[in-house]
Amino acid sequence: MSSMDKVYQIEATEGPRIIIPVKLIAELKGLPEETLSAYEAVSEALLSQYTHFSAGTHNETLSKLLRINLTQRLSRLTPKLKQELEFITAQEFPECDEWTPFKAQPFLVRTVARLSGCSFAGSTLSRNEEWMDTSVNYATTVFIAAIKLQFFPKWMRPVAQYFIPDFYAIPRMVAKAEAMLTPIIEERLRDSEAPGYEKPDDFIQWLLDALPEKQKRSFGLQAHLQLILAAASIHTTSNLVTDCVYDLATHQDMQEVLRQEAAEVLEEGGSGRDGWHGKDSLARLKKMDSFMRESQRLHGNVTSFIRKVMKPIDLSDGTHLPAGTSLLAPLAGVSRDDRFYPGAETFDGLRFWRLQQQQQQQQNNGNGGEAKNASTNANVGNRWQFTSIGDANMNFGLGRHACPGRFFAAAEIKLILAYLVLHYDVRLREGEGRPAPAMFMMTKSPSPDAEILFRRRRS
Repeated sequence: MSSMDKVYQIEATEGPRIIIPVKLIAELKGLPEETLSAYEAVSEALLSQYTHFSAGTHNETLSKLLRINLTQRLSRLTPKLKQELEFITAQEFPECDEWTPFKAQPFLVRTVARLSGCSFAGSTLSRNEEWMDTSVNYATTVFIAAIKLQFFPKWMRPVAQYFIPDFYAIPRMVAKAEAMLTPIIEERLRDSEAPGYEKPDDFIQWLLDALPEKQKRSFGLQAHLQLILAAASIHTTSNLVTDCVYDLATHQDMQEVLRQEAAEVLEEGGSGRDGWHGKDSLARLKKMDSFMRESQRLHGNVTSFIRKVMKPIDLSDGTHLPAGTSLLAPLAGVSRDDRFYPGAETFDGLRFWRLQQQQQQQQNNGNGGEAKNASTNANVGNRWQFTSIGDANMNFGLGRHACPGRFFAAAEIKLILAYLVLHYDVRLREGEGRPAPAMFMMTKSPSPDAEILFRRRRS
C-alpha cells in the first residue's frame, strides 16, 4: 500500500497534524461541525484568539452573501469589472510595444484587489490607494503575526503578543478601514429614509441589509468584515491568476488556443458584438476553464481539508482520532498522483476540457443522441470545471465548507486572462524556466520577483 493511502502524522509549526488519505475523506466530509470543525481548525491555525481574524457569528452571513448575492450578480458585474481592469492596466501596465520584462505578480495582486474592491466596497473605495493598501496588507499582517506567535509556547502567548509589532498593526488597519467606510455607510443610512431611494447593488449594501438593526451603525464591525473578505479573496485569487500567467508564458502554444476562444466568445468572432456584456459569457470559456484548473492542479495548495476533531472519531481502517486532533489532506500529493490524473506530472492545458467533452458525449449517447432536457446538458461535465470540488480536488475546500466565493474568483481570473491573451503575447526570458514558487513551511505562492516578457499584439 502506498504511503499516500495511509494515515500519518507530521510536526508543523502549529503542532502535530494528522494527514488523512483521499480514501478516508468520504467518511469525514459529511460530519457535523460539532464533531469535526473547520471553523475551529482555521481559528487555531491563524490564532484568531489573538489576531481576531474571525467573522464570529457573522460567518454564515458572509458565506451566504458570497454564495447567493454575489454569484447571482456575476453577469451583471462583468462589464463593470472589465472597465476597472482596463483602468488599472492603463495606469500600471507598461506599454510593451516590444518585448518588455515585467514583474507580473505585484501587478496582479493590485489588479485583483481593485476588482474585488469594486464588488465588495464599491467604486468609491476601490480606486482609493489607502483602501487598496489596507485591504492587501491586512491578510499578510495577520498571517505574519500568527506565524511569529506560533513560535512561542501556548502559555507564553498571552504576553508574547505584546512584543510582536504586527499585533499593533492589525487594529490600526481596522481603524483605517472604519474611517474610510463610515461616511459611505452614514450617507446610505441617511439617504435610505428619503422616498424613492434606490439602494446601491454592492456588498456594502448587502451586508448592511443583512445585519440586525442595532448593528447597522457598527462601523468598526463592518470594516472588520470587509477586511476579512479582502483577506480571503485577494491573495488566493491573485496567486491563482499569477500561476496561470506563468503557465501561459511557459506553454506558449496555449496562448493562441485561449485567444481564439476568447475572441469567439467575448468579441463574437470579430463581428463587433460585445460578448463581454453577454449573460454567462465567461462561463462559455471552457478551454480557459480547463487551463485554469490544470494550472491550479500543479501549482495550487500544498494541503487542504483543515479540520479539528471535536468528538472522538473511529475510521474504517481502524484509525482512532481523539478529540483535539488536527487534520489535513495531502492535496499536492493527490494532484500529482497518476491514479487520479494520468500523466500527472505533465502540464496539459486542455486535460479537463477533453474530459468534459468525453462526459458530454457519453451522456448524449446514453440518451439516444440528445440530452433529456436543457438542464441535463448544462450540468454535463460539471465535475471537471474549475469551480468543482471532490475528494481528489480540494483546492476550494470540500463539503459545506467549500469556498463560497470560488465562482467570483473564477470570473475574475477568466476576465484577466482573456484580456491579457487578447491584447498581449507573453513568454519567459531566453533560457529560463517557469519561475519557481516561494515556499514557506506548508504554504506555497508564485514568485513575487520573477520577470516575464510581455509584448502588445499588433493585430
